[in-house]
Amino acid sequence: MAAVWCFLALFALCAHCSANNRTKLTRELVPLAAPINLTLVGFESRDALISWEPVASESVRGSFRGYIVRIWNHALSQVYAIPPEVTQTAVQFFPYSRNFVTVSVRNDKYVGPRSVAMWFDAPQTEPGMPFHFEHSQLGSQSALLQWRRPAHANGALLGYNIYCSEAQEFGHNAQTTVQEFIQGRDNTQAKITGLKLGQRYLIEVAAVNCAGEGERNTLLVEAEPHQPYTPSRPAFKYTIGVAPLDKAGHFARHCAASATQLDDDSYVLNTVLPQDRCVVQTLIKWVPDVTHNPGEHFFLKYRLKGAADWTETSPELSEDFVVLRDFDACRSYEIILVAVDGDFRTESEPQETPAVLFPTGFQ
Repeated sequence: MAAVWCFLALFALCAHCSANNRTKLTRELVPLAAPINLTLVGFESRDALISWEPVASESVRGSFRGYIVRIWNHALSQVYAIPPEVTQTAVQFFPYSRNFVTVSVRNDKYVGPRSVAMWFDAPQTEPGMPFHFEHSQLGSQSALLQWRRPAHANGALLGYNIYCSEAQEFGHNAQTTVQEFIQGRDNTQAKITGLKLGQRYLIEVAAVNCAGEGERNTLLVEAEPHQPYTPSRPAFKYTIGVAPLDKAGHFARHCAASATQLDDDSYVLNTVLPQDRCVVQTLIKWVPDVTHNPGEHFFLKYRLKGAADWTETSPELSEDFVVLRDFDACRSYEIILVAVDGDFRTESEPQETPAVLFPTGFQ
């Protein structure tokens, strides 16, 4: 008899479990409806404020657990779980790109259909921090700063702010701070001069776009005594057809662009077309060999191809570039950069510039 009662009790328990499972399976089904009227309310700092209309409760077909919001652009995506009572929320957008957003209902087991996708062009935000910030000593009073572009420009990268201050035991002397703006997203090199032996300097670099300045990267620089010796072989880059553009004009030119337009500025000056077919300005950018002795400064030797004599520029003591004016771009030149350290000189490999044929009727 005891065995019969055990069997009946086990049967009743199994039946109860089966009934519960059937109830749960029939109670949690895929939601039927998607939220409607998904709308961009506005922007707040780095967030987009969005809202939508709730769905009818019977369409959830289960325990209403809230919403799933998905936001994405051409490369990245992010998903947010939103409580059931919330129909307006902030989600972090992907700056300087076209963003898409959908919202769905979720119950204990399923996520319902997505809403109609909403899109918007996200504004720029401050860029990320430049990385691999390093320095190399040039002679006894100068240093060459080099860094890499931030991983996230978050907009049209316009250039970099450089700050130099005398370092103290705690922090720096703000009254000694000197600031310089380096134009061009790929112009990741600058020269600082006038350093005093025995004085430590706090150097900072920050990327700048139309939204402002990003986080600064810092390093400490102290000039050490240097005995001149033969510099290692330098190199250089050139850009034909450049013209000065002040900082305000540079910002106005690029910040008026649309959110999806890419910035292609590469150097400290902006590339322009010549005013008269041939005569232009050409930028020569020094690329020192910092793994050995780069030298303290440089000058240029250049001539028209086939000419007998070289023209030499004055030594460039402060900058890492020179602009050749009245450069005849319709003819080929031979150019040599000479690195100098005290009385020692080392020439680069000569480079020959191509003849650039501009349109005849260009104005």
